[in-house]
Amino acid sequence: MNKVWQTRLTQQFPPTIPIIGAPMAGVSGAHLAFATTKTGALGSIAAGHYVTDNSAHNLDLEVQEYYRLFDHNGHKTTSATTEATQPPLMVGFICHSTFNSEEGWNRVENFMKRYKPQVVQYFSPALVAKKQTTPLTTTTTTTTVDDASFNNNIELAHKYGCKVMAQVGTEEEARKVLDAGTDCIIAQGTEAGGHGCRYDVGSGTLALASRIVTLVRGNTEGKKKNIPVLAAGGIVNGRGLAAALALGCDGIVLGTRLWASSEAKGAEWKKQKLADANVGPDQVIRTTVMDKVQNSFSKTPWPEPFDSSGVLRNEMTDMWHGREKELDQALQCKTRKRNKTGVDEKGGDEDNDEKEEENEVVVQFKNESFIYAGKGVGDISSITSAHDIIQQIEKEAFDIIQSLPQMVLVDKGDNS
Repeated sequence: MNKVWQTRLTQQFPPTIPIIGAPMAGVSGAHLAFATTKTGALGSIAAGHYVTDNSAHNLDLEVQEYYRLFDHNGHKTTSATTEATQPPLMVGFICHSTFNSEEGWNRVENFMKRYKPQVVQYFSPALVAKKQTTPLTTTTTTTTVDDASFNNNIELAHKYGCKVMAQVGTEEEARKVLDAGTDCIIAQGTEAGGHGCRYDVGSGTLALASRIVTLVRGNTEGKKKNIPVLAAGGIVNGRGLAAALALGCDGIVLGTRLWASSEAKGAEWKKQKLADANVGPDQVIRTTVMDKVQNSFSKTPWPEPFDSSGVLRNEMTDMWHGREKELDQALQCKTRKRNKTGVDEKGGDEDNDEKEEENEVVVQFKNESFIYAGKGVGDISSITSAHDIIQQIEKEAFDIIQSLPQMVLVDKGDNS
């Protein structure tokens, strides 16, 4: 294609194609980021819940592998490589857990200092003040980072020259990150796969993206009037890209579509489920069922309003969606481990020597895997390379945009 894209995204950020790869925990590693970026879009590496030294070590390995892939393909990244010539690095953080402690702030700052990624994506929530009072457990904790050089996570990124993409699910959150100086806003609609705002809080991709475009372009102060706005949620093809651009957005974010790629991490059978789904959007549901169960035993529970997930329907969603109060009660029940005679396996009677096992709902949850998926999954028919996916989306969008003048700008006399 001889034409080049000119949107605020391609003008202000590294990609030449207005497509971003979502930083999906357990999915977006070095190989997917490399393949996406090499094609002209911008791939990302997921830091996920960046809460332990082990998670920091794993992220280091992914970043180093990402640079190694570029080195192997003729782009040398040595100590003499300048920021202007090094391959663009984008990393995504889940903020409610990552910035929940002073150690977390220090861990992220050390990463920024060492790698200076060109872009970071923040989510859940996109803006976190240094003084954090959102607990990860039922016990309220307050942690403070004493560093006058930044007041929140956006300023922390800017301190090291990193641009910030703030993913939001509501207009209110968009206003906050805009005021805090974000460099880009991702409007994530409720059609998205994986975690995002609950239905009762969030909005559909079309309505949310359109509203945030209005909010940003109408920013009276004008300081961030021209930052890119990206659409995310249910977009898997060129029609989605063309529609987003028609809304006034500057690009799109791909999640589910890039999970169903050969370079994505994760179980191959789960990827194949996405390609084989062949279902309409009604077979994808945004539900709190998964998070209610997982939060009952997870060390990094998801807080409201981000405690809902877009997944393919399964037996658990059919059983519990709409019955959340009953699910809460069921999760409080414990069962004792017994043999067929009604006696504890250790040999004690029913009143003594009890041994509790996991909650029955939790056991069912662990035995029945949830498949994250956005509402557009029905249009995914195969597992292909990220390169082919992005090129196909680009071509389809370009063909649609080229054909629009012939469809709508016709002289009245030509139709008589």
